[in-house]
Amino acid sequence: MDGVPGVTQFPIPPQGNFTYRFSTGSEYGFYWYHSHFRAYYNDAVRGPLLIHPSPSRRRPFESLARDSTELDAMRQAERAATPLLLTDWYHRLSDDIYDEYFTTGAFPQCVDSLLANGYGRIQCLPESILHAGPGLGLESIIANDPHDPLSMPGMSMDTMSSSSMSSSSMSIDSMSMDSMSMDMSMSMHKRSDHATMMAADSTTSGMNMPSATSTSTSPMASMSGMADMSNLGPKGCSMQMMFKPGFNASSLPPETCSNTTSELFMFNADASQGWVAFHLVNAAAVSRLSVSLDGHSMLVYAADGLYVEPQEVKVLHISIGQRYSVMVRLDQTPGNYYLRFASYPYGDMQQVIEDQAILSYQTNGTSMTNMDIMDDSTLTWMLVNGSAKLTAPELDDQMLAPFDGNAPPSGPSDTTELFAINQTDIVTWVVNGQPFSEPQSPIIYGNVSDGWNAATTLHMPGNSTIDLIMYVANDSMDTMGHPMHLHGHKFWFLGSGEGVFPYQSVTDAPSSMINLRNPPYRDTIDLPPSGWAVIRYVTDNPGTWLFHCHVQWHQVSGMGVVLVEDEERMRSMVGSIEDAANNPNTAALATSLARSTVIPTSSYSAALCAAVLSLLFH
Repeated sequence: MDGVPGVTQFPIPPQGNFTYRFSTGSEYGFYWYHSHFRAYYNDAVRGPLLIHPSPSRRRPFESLARDSTELDAMRQAERAATPLLLTDWYHRLSDDIYDEYFTTGAFPQCVDSLLANGYGRIQCLPESILHAGPGLGLESIIANDPHDPLSMPGMSMDTMSSSSMSSSSMSIDSMSMDSMSMDMSMSMHKRSDHATMMAADSTTSGMNMPSATSTSTSPMASMSGMADMSNLGPKGCSMQMMFKPGFNASSLPPETCSNTTSELFMFNADASQGWVAFHLVNAAAVSRLSVSLDGHSMLVYAADGLYVEPQEVKVLHISIGQRYSVMVRLDQTPGNYYLRFASYPYGDMQQVIEDQAILSYQTNGTSMTNMDIMDDSTLTWMLVNGSAKLTAPELDDQMLAPFDGNAPPSGPSDTTELFAINQTDIVTWVVNGQPFSEPQSPIIYGNVSDGWNAATTLHMPGNSTIDLIMYVANDSMDTMGHPMHLHGHKFWFLGSGEGVFPYQSVTDAPSSMINLRNPPYRDTIDLPPSGWAVIRYVTDNPGTWLFHCHVQWHQVSGMGVVLVEDEERMRSMVGSIEDAANNPNTAALATSLARSTVIPTSSYSAALCAAVLSLLFH
């Protein structure tokens, strides 16, 4: 019931259907569902899924309540929490983007807008920011991977600035970015304690860039290879980095931007209750997102559907596929406050884009939809490129210990797999030298599948401890980081670092590098750029589970493997491929039999005929 075509089921055909049946059992928490066929979840084939926890389950925020009344209010806030599906949107169908990518080789990094629960608007950037580039013209800083574990000592951040973005304008410390001089003295801010620094082009301010509010085209690179990352096109996108031979920027639609005034998503809170909660999921195709709530701190109490030791933050970086549940104390003046979410530029996805939802305080059940937004630069915690201000605490995702104390098995693993992540071609990402390709028949049905013995199918013993050590290969065309997601399991995130993991096994590594005491337990983590990450899990769920990058276009270009788990038990649970839903071979046979007057007489044929008729007339 995992929904991956070629792995756990046949794809659902046009006008077809498939019913997913599963038990929540002891499960709880915030998840999401989405299509796994081509890039169709970009076309809104996705949504949130919430399993309410048992009232008897302990909550991480219980110790923060000052009395039983406040605890009741916090529990009620959790029960009424608003799910927020944060997405990026191309304003074109995914099939068009897919064809353009595989034809030209131009990575689809440039989206048209961001959305919260389907609401949002296009907000073109001031020309001064377009001149400045992804790092906002802040000398030596280009926002990169927020979870890069590497600290770069000696790099200055004394030119960082703040911004506050409304529906039509932005300001830096109450000054308009349209009128500010990029060489002025600015107040100091930060983007992350683990920043990756790059020098900005000092000639940026002299470039002739088009106005962001016009529909003029962007001056894109006209050759393959690295593009000038120090200026942005009208949508806030860096110039394309690579093309297939024979293609260049003129092969792409022109980059334009025009402001819209579409409605923003608004969710309400009763100020008299003292607390509000909401669930966040990054369901984007390419955008790593940063989230902040003007004037408020956010208490993170769950990650990827499980309770964690709480952290109080003002800026929350969310990689694609990750989920967080947060609680907010309503301690400000009642009114409307922006919940800001911005693309955090990293790797070859260098776009500066922000949108907002609105948290509306209510008093005595009175709606405040007509009140002005509390849009004050002193209330904002992050820049328009998703970087955090200096005084704004950020989430430390490696300190998200499970609230229930769930620790990994100690000692050596039963199996260790080493995964080299590599971009071997402009449109090809591989694991251990092989791109994943969707089999015609689902792997879960065993050796009748054309994917059963593929190089990207690995067979794991049941009830065993498995370590997966992954790293970005040195010879990869792009050494950016990746959000890595495992189906069918939670896993322990034991550690990450620079370069290749320098040990043969986890047990050889020092405790300063590997956390076996209280590591995070989740299903999506970041592989750092030019770095390594180690996860551990237990094979207690028979099946065929996809392990893949959650950047949409990396996944469809091969970055994944299938982990077959406890195949003997799996086979006894699954049944025959002939009985599989939406099996095109069975459907073709059904059509043939329906047109035939010949009645099968063998016991096998009779059984097959009965199965076919069931499929036809059910």
